[in-house]
Amino acid sequence: MFDLTGNVAVVTGASAGLGRQFALALARQGANVAILARRKEKLEGVAKEIEELGVKALPVKCDVTNPEEIKNAVDEVVKAFGTVDILVNNAGGGTCIPLEELPDEEWRKVLSLDLDGAFYCMKYFGKIMLEKGYGRVINIASILGKGGLKELPVIAYASAKGGVINMTRQAATEWATKGVTVNALCPGFFASEANGPEAMKSMNDFIFNRTAMSRPGKEGELDSSIVYLAAKESSYVTGTILTCDGGWTAI
Repeated sequence: MFDLTGNVAVVTGASAGLGRQFALALARQGANVAILARRKEKLEGVAKEIEELGVKALPVKCDVTNPEEIKNAVDEVVKAFGTVDILVNNAGGGTCIPLEELPDEEWRKVLSLDLDGAFYCMKYFGKIMLEKGYGRVINIASILGKGGLKELPVIAYASAKGGVINMTRQAATEWATKGVTVNALCPGFFASEANGPEAMKSMNDFIFNRTAMSRPGKEGELDSSIVYLAAKESSYVTGTILTCDGGWTAI
């Protein structure tokens, strides 16, 4: 069950953090993985880790806010692997600036990366899936797309991730009879490149108090969710918003 041997997966924002973890999780199940990000040198290091698992890796320099770069990435992936079966829209980021002080250009930057980038990747990689009548799209949202956070001013990030959630539902509805499922994964607080040791330490108190398990997520605890949504066995699951947050949204 959940054998991805022979599948071709694309993971954006895969040069570090959760994107790297997602790419490795899919590779462990047998998928060949194209990894996209802006930092080619970082991608090459992740590609080596993937290939050590006995599958193929393709590092592709790509800025997901630029539709032309995404089109070029599609061409590279299809040239190398022939098709695309799985898309993980992980590229994203945010900033902590109060709503009333947030510069207009920063608002636009966050929405462009988190929301527009996921849309463009679905549009252009999705065409490959639609042509063959099979695909798995997994959009990485956040628990901050499901509710507000009083401890940090994250208006742009929360707005973008809320958009990702409903974009997922609509895309799932439009593609439901075409063999392509579209789901979203909403992680809680996990350490990452953006959430480094200092950031996680500063957030420790409210993570402890607001999470039922009284801790942040650990590396590897998202792997089973991403593999499940990527597998052929999840063929009747679409438009689902899967939360992996240690009970944050249960309280």
